[in-house]
Order: sequence, then structure tokens, then C-alpha cells
Amino acid sequence: MVFCRVPHTIRLLTRGFVSTRSQYRQQPFIGTLKSESLQRSDFLDISNTVKKRIISLLKNGRVTEGGILYGKKQDRHLFPEKSQGFLYCHHDPRLPSRTGEIRFRVTKNSDPASFKNGSDLLRPDGALPWSIPLALSQSPLRELAIQDGLIDAEAAVYKLRDKVVFLAFLEQPFVLNLERHIRMAVLTPRKIEKLPQLRVLFPNLLNRNLSLFKGKLLVSFEQAPLEPSVNGTSIVMRVLKILEPIKPLVEDATIHQLIPVPGALLKCVSRGRIQIREFESPYLKLLPSVEFPALSLSDGLQHDLPKLRKKTLFADLARTISTLVPCRLQPSDFVVLSGRKGICITGRHVQSQKRTRIPYFCKRTPFPANTHGFFYMHINPRLPLVSGQIRFRITPSNDPAQFENGVDLFSRGEPWNIDIVQIAHSAPLKEQLHCDGYAKYVQALSSLSLSKCQTRRLLCYLEQPFIADLSHPNQAIGIILRDKIAPVLSFPIMVDRRNYKYVYPYTGRIVVRFERSTLQQHAGGNFLVLRVLKILDPITPADPDYDMYLPMPRVGSLVVVANNRVRSFDLDEGNSRLGNLKYLPSLPDVEPDLEAFR
Repeated sequence: MVFCRVPHTIRLLTRGFVSTRSQYRQQPFIGTLKSESLQRSDFLDISNTVKKRIISLLKNGRVTEGGILYGKKQDRHLFPEKSQGFLYCHHDPRLPSRTGEIRFRVTKNSDPASFKNGSDLLRPDGALPWSIPLALSQSPLRELAIQDGLIDAEAAVYKLRDKVVFLAFLEQPFVLNLERHIRMAVLTPRKIEKLPQLRVLFPNLLNRNLSLFKGKLLVSFEQAPLEPSVNGTSIVMRVLKILEPIKPLVEDATIHQLIPVPGALLKCVSRGRIQIREFESPYLKLLPSVEFPALSLSDGLQHDLPKLRKKTLFADLARTISTLVPCRLQPSDFVVLSGRKGICITGRHVQSQKRTRIPYFCKRTPFPANTHGFFYMHINPRLPLVSGQIRFRITPSNDPAQFENGVDLFSRGEPWNIDIVQIAHSAPLKEQLHCDGYAKYVQALSSLSLSKCQTRRLLCYLEQPFIADLSHPNQAIGIILRDKIAPVLSFPIMVDRRNYKYVYPYTGRIVVRFERSTLQQHAGGNFLVLRVLKILDPITPADPDYDMYLPMPRVGSLVVVANNRVRSFDLDEGNSRLGNLKYLPSLPDVEPDLEAFR
């Protein structure tokens, strides 16, 4: 297949239609752009000219005139010597007609039979064929293409400035200068969309506007399957050819990044790992493809195109989900999160254009590999309604029937979730939950006074288990009351205060819960104790020579401190934050789900 060139190296100048032929008697006319209909009169010699005057004769007797340039107007490139041949329309039959372009076939003589043995005129840089995309400008040659039935007369016409890489289909090659940012535009079914600027692909760590390498590549985008067992594709870039040698601009450039290799996908080094570079612009997925069917405007992207917020080709894709009820899930609700730092989601029944961005743990931490499945609403009927949360169920494919056999995504030992604070601040999620039948849950959220700066560890009843890190000085938790989320004073689980020093003697994570004390020494008071339910990580002394002044926690036992005293909390002590715990409902008969902690 012969690919079209990057359009910014050519410009067509039009001077309008002319009604007579008398003033053009000395000029040759061209009457067609169909390669199979060419005649000797269509033969042109454009050698050694900056701008070649082109006159075309239409079947209705009209004469049109225009001029073609070899390169940019300011560069004044001359067409090469022996540039003799025919202008013709090139179109890949696998692609829509709007992707057609005009090329120049260099032949030995004016015999149309020599067309097949000729070769296309190349751009000044020799990388791609010289061409004029028919979708870019109104011209006499476009009139000829319409007359020949090569393009639709009602097809829209667009204009672009110089230095913009124009793509009519996904696999169209273009030149990539490693030292420069690139401005791109794509031909979608509706119009030409200008993409956010593609920054240098191998940025310098000290100045991200500068590149680690210099050189020029011939590259193209393509679609690649995400994983063998997962439906869906991602946009990647393949290096087709090295046009100018790649040289490092700093001494240790090859330590930080890999040098592109012809024929291979473009790879990068991120956090010490080598991975294929993905490009997540939804506009690229609207391009027709010679390998995959083109996406239509009914595939869910049209709702997100007008308001792309993040101005980058690596922006988070927005996904529309139809439901959060497990039994109503559809294949279209299947989401791939692997390697992404976040995802923007909205509901299919949401009226507003707002979306909610969901990170994995923090803005810089990507979702783990093989994270693909369904978002769903999880509510335990034995617990308070506000304990409900949106979780993510990992499944091997987009079949909703596999939901029951899947496993929840975990983060830091417990199921990853979109908690009550995030849901309460997300209008799209609340609207979707309301449509899914969780109106009482949404109503409970609306009665809470919430701040975005809340801890992720929230208790909705007193005996609710939570994870404690023994090496961490503070275990910050919050409690959900009737009208607000109240913070609780941060506290350590175990601390050795001998010699006026604060030493945290053990490392490891355990699952604990508060209980009302029934010990004799606490009789008549309002005391809480901590019980160890599960050990997630092996507990080891922080100092190998530690004398075990504080006993090591054991599963099923209460947390004990110095002199075998039980760790306790007096709720009537006067500490208002700690005292908020006494307002939590007590559900001692609820069996803790320890399988939810890993």
C-alpha cells in the first residue's frame, strides 16, 4: 500500500473559476484524475518550478485555474528535475472516500500506458509521497475529483495551518522530530479535530520541554490488543524508518530511555519498567483503520468529545457505564484499568456533562496489571446503609456471567473502593445510583456534612474492623455520624516510651477492631479495648535486639502494652475527638468478614 504524506509540506493556491478558454490557449489542460482514464493531454511538466500553474477543463465547459507548491511557501522549494507525468487521485479502497489525496506520478513519457511503471513524486525530505489531501482545501483539482466520482460533492472542506500533522486514517505514516512538540489534526466523520499538542516523547528529566535525543523518525499509529484474554485495543506507535540518525543530547540518555528501533513499537522506561507507549486520545479512535473497523459516533465517544478537560494525548479516557447493579451489568460496562493512573467515568442515565475522575490510590500510582472488569455497588444488608461503597470486580473477559467467579480489586490489604466521601462529591455517581434504585443511600449521603479532606479509613459502627500498621506513629480514622463525618484523634497501636523516647518496636500490619471493655478494672466506666483479628504481614521486631518490653500482638487477644496492661481508651476522659466513638452504633453480633482483608 502507498501511504499519503504529511500535508503541511504542500499548499494549493486557488484563483477561482474562469468562464472562457481563450486566455489559456498556450497552456495544457487536464481533464481527469482517474488513473485509468488518463490521456496524453493530461501529461504535465512541473520541473524546476516553485509554483506550477494548473488548468483543468470540466465536462460542463468550465475552466478552473490554480497553483501547486512543492513545499512550504516560505521555503520556495523547486520541483525536482524530470518531474514529468500525471496528477491523479490516490485512494485506498479499504478506507472512506474522504481520505483520498492527489499525487503526482512521474513517467518516462506522455503515454498513459507508462503510468503503471512510473513512481510517485516524493516530498522534499524524501520520506513520503508528495500529495494534496482532498479534504483540506477547495481547489480546481477537487472539482475534477468530484466530476470523476472519486469523492462526494457534499463532503465538507477544511483548512489547516502549516506545521500541523494531518491524519486521514489511523495507520497513516508521518515524520516525527524527536526534538520538537507536534501539533496534530485528524479527519473524523464530522470534521477535522485538532488534537492537543504531542510533547517530546523522550523528555529530559531536568527540563521536560527538552528531549533526550535528536533525530527524525517515520512512524505511524496502530491498534494493538490489550491482552489475549481481554476484549479491547489500545493505540500504539510503530517506528517504520529512521530518517535522521538518533543521537543522545545528554551523556546518560540511553540509561533513562531506549533508542527507537525500526520495525518495533515505540517503548519507554517508566518507574524502572520498560513498557509500550500508549496514546489515549479518543479522537484517534475515531479515525478509520485499514486493520480494524472505524468507530462511529454512536459508540459512546460523542458524549465526551466536546469537553475534554486534560490537554494531553495521554489524557484519561472517559467511560460511560450503564449500571452499578451486578445483576444488570452488560458487556459494554467492562472497563480496562491496567496501567492507568486514573479513569473518568459517568453514568449512561446522567443528564449533566460532568464526569468523575477515579484514581487507584493517589494521582501518581497506576492501577496494577490485569485490572479489568466491572464497577459495582456493594452494600452489606447487616451494616448501616452509609457503609455502602463502589468496588471493582476483576473478571477474565467482558462477559457479565463471570462476575460471580471474579475477585475484587485490592489495595493495601482491603478491597479497593470509591468511598462515601468520593461518591458524595460526585454528581454523576449519585445520579447513576439514584437511577439504579439506591435512592435511600443517596439520600443518606445528602444529609451528611462532608469535606473533601477526609481520611479514607471510615467507621460506621463501633466493632468495624480496620487495618493498623504497627510501624506507623498514627492510625487516623474517621467515624460516620448521622449528620457528619467526625475525625478521631490519631493514635499509635503500640509505642515504647521508656527513656523519654517514642519507639515503635514492631513492623507489620494487623486487622483490629474496637470493643467495649468488660474487664473488671474498667467496671463502671466507658472504656474501649482493641482486639487483634488477623495478621496480614509477619510481625517482626524493628530492632533485632528488642527485649520484648511490649508483648507481640497475637490473633484473638487484646492489644497489651507495658507490664501486661491492656491497651484501653477512656471515652469519658474529656477528649472530644476520641469521645466521638461512643456515638457509633454497636453491632457486636456482626461476624467480621476477615476474607476482605489480605
